[in-house]
Amino acid sequence: MTQNIRTRKREATVANEKKKPEVLNAPSTGGTLFGLPIVEPLRHRRGQYPYPARLSEYHMRHLGASKTAKLYRKGTRFFEEGARPDGVVVIVNGLAKLSVNSAQGRAIVLGFFGAGTVMGLAATILGYTHVSTAETVEATTAVFVPRRKLLEELRTQPLAAWHAAQLVSEHNYFLMAKTANVDLSESAEQKIARCLLGLLSHDSQNGQALLKQNFSQETIAQMVGVSRETVSRLLSHLRREGVLDWKRSDFTIFNRGALEELADSPDSPRNLAAAEVAEGCSV
Repeated sequence: MTQNIRTRKREATVANEKKKPEVLNAPSTGGTLFGLPIVEPLRHRRGQYPYPARLSEYHMRHLGASKTAKLYRKGTRFFEEGARPDGVVVIVNGLAKLSVNSAQGRAIVLGFFGAGTVMGLAATILGYTHVSTAETVEATTAVFVPRRKLLEELRTQPLAAWHAAQLVSEHNYFLMAKTANVDLSESAEQKIARCLLGLLSHDSQNGQALLKQNFSQETIAQMVGVSRETVSRLLSHLRREGVLDWKRSDFTIFNRGALEELADSPDSPRNLAAAEVAEGCSV
């Protein structure tokens, strides 16, 4: 009889445990990052152009479920160049554009950044004014972390400082890689080819490669540093060659091999037709 009572108690305990909401328990190794316990290993999902490093799934799940997560409309600016940083913005989902603008109104797009990106981290740590503008290009959910809270974590939590250093380093690496791969290309056509290859999705439909997001010709021009007219002229050339096609802002790549050839061989036969245009527009 005593054994039956114990058995019923165990069954009741198990039943009560099943009713409790599922909690993501992660063994803490000490310290927090953005107010969340740090777990090891905190793997950064190495981003591909145009996306830089991202936070771990653990952090993203908890930040997205927190009360501080907020939905920002398309066109919202997280910060502007010349403004003093008051904190960082962590993108939970959506997409933001980082750009710099000249006094004459010319804009250069540094990149597009998705889920897990920490925007404005370097300026916030240093306390320097922002040298770029971060703006959402679609509805984006993000979490704002005040500078005071962030700096307190970095001062008192060694692991937080280590992971923040990784994020800053990977962001810097991304910008340097973009400069080497796109900005220093030898021709406008090579710039555009490398830019389009970087924007391509890994998925394909019927052997056709599609862009990850919708990008206008104006945006591509700002990304590679050439005029909008040059982009239109060279894309029309690639369309006639059967390499790609587009409808509004939706690009489809029919011949990825040809695009890769253009990206690696600025002196290829296909590039000669645009040589005169490229000479006057490369930066």
